[in-house]
Amino acid sequence: MAQILPIRFQEHLQLQNLGVNPANIGFSYLTMESDKFICIREKVGEQNQVVIVDMSDPTNPIRRPISADSAIMNPASKVIALKGKFYCLNVLNWLCKLIFCH
Repeated sequence: MAQILPIRFQEHLQLQNLGVNPANIGFSYLTMESDKFICIREKVGEQNQVVIVDMSDPTNPIRRPISADSAIMNPASKVIALKGKFYCLNVLNWLCKLIFCH
C-alpha cells in the first residue's frame, strides 16, 4: 500500500529563470512568507538588492536597491520588513516609507 504523504510538493517556478543568482538561493539569503511572497537578498556587481517575487504574478519580480541582513514580506499586504546592522526595523510600503529604529 502506498504511503500518503502529509505534504504535497509542487514546483511553480525556477528562481534562476527569473535572473536570481544560484548562490543566493538558500536559507541564508531567501525567505518565504506562506505561499504568497519570496524575498531574496543578493548582490549584483557592487549593488545590494532585494528581489521580491509575488506568487500571484511570479514572472515580474520586483528588484529594489536595498541592503539588509534579512527581509520578509507581510502576506496580507505589500509591506516588507527589513532587518539591518544597528538593529533597525524598516517597514516599507509601496506607497510610503516608515522607519522604526531602536
